[in-house]
Formats: sequence, C-alpha cells, structure tokens
Amino acid sequence: MDRQDPLASLFNPSSVAVVGASEVPGKAAERRTRSLLQGGFAGGVYLINPKRSELFGRRAYPALAEIDGSIDLAMIVIPGKFIPQAVAEAAARGARSVVIITAGLGESGPEGKKIEAEIMAVANEHGINVVGPNCSGMYSATAKVNLLGIPNLAPGRLAILAQSGNIIDALTHLARLKGRGFSRIISLGNAIGARFHDYINFLAADPETEVIMLYLESIKFGDELVKAARRAAAIKPIVALKVGRSTAGQRASASHTGALAADDRLVEAAFKQAGIIRVSNVDEMFELAETFLSCPRAGGRRVAILSEGGGDNSVAADNAERWGLEVPVLDEAVQARIKHHLLAGMPAHNPIDYGGTAEENPLVIAETVREVMSDDKVDMVYLTGFFGGFQDIIASHVGRIEVEAAQKLVGLVEELKKPLVVHTAYARDGYASLKVLQEGGVPVLDSSDRAAQKLAALGRRAENAARFQDIRLIEAGGTARPEAEAVIARARAEGRANLLETEARQILAAYGFELPPAVLARTPEEAGRAQAELGRPVACKIVCPDIVHKSEAGGVKLNLATAEAAAAGAGEILDRAARVAARERIVGCLVSPMAEPGQEIIVGFIRNAQFGPVVMFGLGGILVEVLKDVSFGICPLTEDDVERMITSIKGFPVLTGVRGQPPRDLAAIRGLIARLSIIGLENPEIAEIDLNPVIVHEQGATLVDARIILSD
Repeated sequence: MDRQDPLASLFNPSSVAVVGASEVPGKAAERRTRSLLQGGFAGGVYLINPKRSELFGRRAYPALAEIDGSIDLAMIVIPGKFIPQAVAEAAARGARSVVIITAGLGESGPEGKKIEAEIMAVANEHGINVVGPNCSGMYSATAKVNLLGIPNLAPGRLAILAQSGNIIDALTHLARLKGRGFSRIISLGNAIGARFHDYINFLAADPETEVIMLYLESIKFGDELVKAARRAAAIKPIVALKVGRSTAGQRASASHTGALAADDRLVEAAFKQAGIIRVSNVDEMFELAETFLSCPRAGGRRVAILSEGGGDNSVAADNAERWGLEVPVLDEAVQARIKHHLLAGMPAHNPIDYGGTAEENPLVIAETVREVMSDDKVDMVYLTGFFGGFQDIIASHVGRIEVEAAQKLVGLVEELKKPLVVHTAYARDGYASLKVLQEGGVPVLDSSDRAAQKLAALGRRAENAARFQDIRLIEAGGTARPEAEAVIARARAEGRANLLETEARQILAAYGFELPPAVLARTPEEAGRAQAELGRPVACKIVCPDIVHKSEAGGVKLNLATAEAAAAGAGEILDRAARVAARERIVGCLVSPMAEPGQEIIVGFIRNAQFGPVVMFGLGGILVEVLKDVSFGICPLTEDDVERMITSIKGFPVLTGVRGQPPRDLAAIRGLIARLSIIGLENPEIAEIDLNPVIVHEQGATLVDARIILSD
C-alpha cells in the first residue's frame, strides 16, 4: 500500500477495525461486518464492542486501545456523540481513513453539525481521511473490502461515487443481473471529509477503473469538481445523475442531505464544461456505463444509419440529430459498393435502406455494415428496424441466417474497432441472433431514442479525449490585483458593498478592458461642460452608492445632444436621486458618449456557493430578460470554454450576421469573458459583476454600464 496516497489506506487497507460491531440480524453494523468477513478480505479484522468478548466466532475487543496491532481503516457505527473520540482512538492505532456509517448528524441540525466539526478537527489534526457520516460504506475489489452490507459483490471495471445508499443498491442489483462488477464503490453521505473531486482524482489514475458513475444530491467545491472531472474525462468516461432539477426534487434532496441543491442551469453548464455525461435515471446511467465497457472507442460523433425501412431510418436520423450526432454523406466509392446490396435505384448516401433484400437474406446487413465501417467519415453504426425478427416476418429458416449475420456483425466490430448499436422492435424477444450480438458486446435496445443516446455518449467520450488532452487555463497574472485591492479597501472602509461606477471602471481598466471616455460631473453645469468637451450626444447616469438600479430610480438620461440638454438632464437626475438618497451620499453624474449602434450583449460574473467563480454570457434585451438565453462557465476557463459559451446560446447566429446585419467582433467578446474570469479569480471579495449592456460592433465593443458588488 502506498502510504503517500491519502486514499490508499481506504481502498487498499491491510487491516480494518469495526467500531460498534454487532451480530444482531438486520442491524447496519451486522450487515457490514458480515459482508467484510464473507467478502474475502485477507487482512486483519478487529471487532470493537464493549459488551461482547466474541462476535462471529472471532475475538471482540472492548475498545480500539485494547487491540494488539495497528489498523489502516476503521468503520464506525456508534452514536454520534462518541464518534470524535473513536476517530482519535483510531488515529492512535495508525488509521489513515475512517468510514462513518452513523446518521443523524449534520443533516439533522446544529447539534449534528457541531459533532461533525469536532470529527473533522480530530481528523485534520491526525491527517485522517473521513468518509461520511450518514453513508452506506464502501467497497474495494483489489483488497476485497466490502463495508456496504451488500453480499456477493463481483469485481469489475465500474466505479460508483454516490450520495445515496439506495442508488448504490439499485446499481449493484443491475450489475448482478447483467453480470457486471465493480472496482470501487464509495457512499459519500454528508461528505465532511474527502469530496467528490478527491475521489475522481483517485479513480482517474486507478488502473482498476474504466468507467466512473456519480450520483449527486448537492454540490460543494463545484469548481474543483469541474477541474478533476475534466482531467479524468480525458482518459475515462464519467456518467452522472444529479437530482434537484424540479422544485420537488430540490425539496427531497435538501431534506435528505441537509444541503440546498445547486441551480440546475449551473449544474448543466458545469457538467458540459467538464465532459461529464448527464443522465436522468439510474437505468440510463448503468446502461451507458455498460456501453462504455462493451463498445470500442468511437473516433467522433459521425454515425451511419441502416434499416430495412425508410420510416425507421427517418426516426433514427431525427433522434441522432437531437442527441447531437452527425449523419454524413458517405464517400462515393463506398456508396457504389453498397448499391450492389440494395434494390435498383435506392440511394446509398446515408441513411441506407436495404429493404427488399435484407429481410430474406440478413447477411446483406453484415455486408453493408462492412462497407459503411470502411468509410473514414463514419465513426459508428446505428442499425434500426426489425433485426432478429425476420424469422417471424419472413420465414423461420431466416432465423439461422440472422444468427450468422449477427456473428459477422460482432466480428466486424472486433476487426474494424467501430461501435455498433442495434435498435430492434424484437429486442425483448430473446431470439438467438440478438443473444449473439449481446454476448459479443453489441448493445441491443427496443428504443430508437435510447440507441441514439448511447451513440451520442460514445461520441462525447471521443470529444472529451480530444478536448482535454492539452488543457490550457486562462489564469490570473496578478499584476492588476493591487489596484483592485485598493479600490475595494476604500469601499470597505466606507461600509459599502456597492462600488460606484467610477470605481468599477478603475478595476476594469486595470484588467485591460477598453472603456469609453467618461467624466464625473458633480453639478449640472459640469455635466454641460463635459458634453461640450466630448462633442457628441451623451448619456448621464447617477453615481451614488445607495442607488444600484439606476434606470428604476430615474437616474439615467440618454441622447443629450447639447450642453444645455446635458445640464438639464443632469439636474433632473440629481433631483430624483435626492428623493431616494441623502444629498451627501450623491457623488454626481457620469457623462459619457452614446455608443455607436451594434448588438447588445451582457457579460456577468457571480460567486456561486456551489461552484465558486462563474462567468455568464448572453445577448442583451429581451433575449436575456425573457428567454434567458445565456450560458455559464465555471472558472478557471479555457479558451475552448469561452468559445463554447459564445456559440452555445440560441442567439449566436445574430452575432455572425443575419438579415443584412454585419457580423460582430467575436474576438472582442472572447476578451471580455476571459478578462472577467480573471477578475473573479483574483478578487475573492467580489460577489457580482454586471457588464450590461455591452454594445458589440464589427470592430471592438463598447462597455456601456458596469456594476460591481462586493461580498458581505
């Protein structure tokens, strides 16, 4: 065991103590002690129970202090108030990890949270990794350690990280039915010690694990989760089920874990950014994990679709597009070879309809698939229709040919290393040909949509491998931090969380934002002179720490084309401001030129409780206020993240030029997002930034208004 790895003692212990061991049937301690003893663990086992001298035919000890050896791992199943002392005693015996099964702590209220804090104080003092509390336990195939209480777990290549014991029960049951096994299983519970990202980092480097499954009810340290998952997704797929999409789901999640669910739009954005493949149900998660185990790696998202009917092909093509797959036109030489297997006059561009020839001779299907797989434009194959059922539709003897065709299809997958997924209406009928496919690792489904989902997941894995091979983060340089820090310190000294726009401009300028000229006018006369100096129509905006929403307070005047108009407008603004704020708190008006026409966008920043620094982007006006057409990026960002934020909004075509409008400066938008992310990373005191609106032109962008809010 590598003592340098903080999780090595958890997954590969040489000795285990069970604190609170029991023989009472059905008790949590009894089930887990039994699964440990019957699971084949070859190391030392110490059963701790002050009321028993023997348990399960083995010696029992009254306390950890009484054992005659050292331990690496302790499982604790005792009342909460005794746990901190038990952790200290485990540390004294050399334990590097503890698994705390006991519930009723942090999720139950302040007293429980206090005990959790005491547990972590002891754990941190002694360098102990804590799993739980309020968890179901753990399993590690390499050490044959089963502390889950689930008997007869088989070793395999799947790993589970879950905040629910019920989900672990469901996944292990599905695995048993499908003949699959696990490398590692962790029930995180309240996760007061090691977090999801710690385990993901371990599993990414774990040679025993091929696919990682996550079940999350709440998210903490989401930025670290994104970083860890992005590194892991480059080499192995991560499939996640995150609950809390609905209001009811959020209520159930909060009551179960004692943590509020993260905003689901941020969760969705974070998962996409990290390469995590999100699902909605446990069966979906297991099916996708199994697909990754059985199918060869795809080269991309390009799929060829084949059927004996145009209807199934059309449905499959629609499903493929909905799941983000590409259906390319095949190479002309490949089309020419395929046409030999089709009825005269039938096209072979993709999708391919071999109806009229394949039903009586299913070997045509295998021959057509070979030709399709030989095309470099094809990454995987989507077979849809009635395969396996031709013996019912045509004649019984066709079943034998279907078996032969199935054998050839399995051979093609092995030979050409391209995934094949089969959708057939006969998937549940158990015909021999379909069993050949399934035993050969070819997924067979009765849902065309689910078949497309599997193919999309395979394509996503290929995309992740390409995206994350060379991760270059947009990182802070630190040179602008002192100037921002000084501005923030002045506001703090005055007891303000809302920075003046003049102060916000100082910080933005320090970080390289190009800002239009602006003059702070303290009187109407100064506003008039400022307009005259600028020599063009101007906007006047109130500058007052107590007025955050300027427009709502009547604190904005636009298109003031003369000095007289600017002076009058400023006077009106200052009078209105005096109705809602003390005169001595009103700094003045900010006078700046009206922006040239262009496309409004919004770029924002929030410091989120679950994900830390987050940048937002969207088109301005009704698109952001009503349609909420925005994207999010979890910091730190990569250049690829920035590009995806821009191109993923529904309104992106507006930026490329539509209906005679010129294309907008995408490079300027990229720069805005990147620099805003750096401000967020470098300045933890900042809670929110709104750059709204920003007017993007053919060349450059004009930052019209800026707001920065400090954290409480």
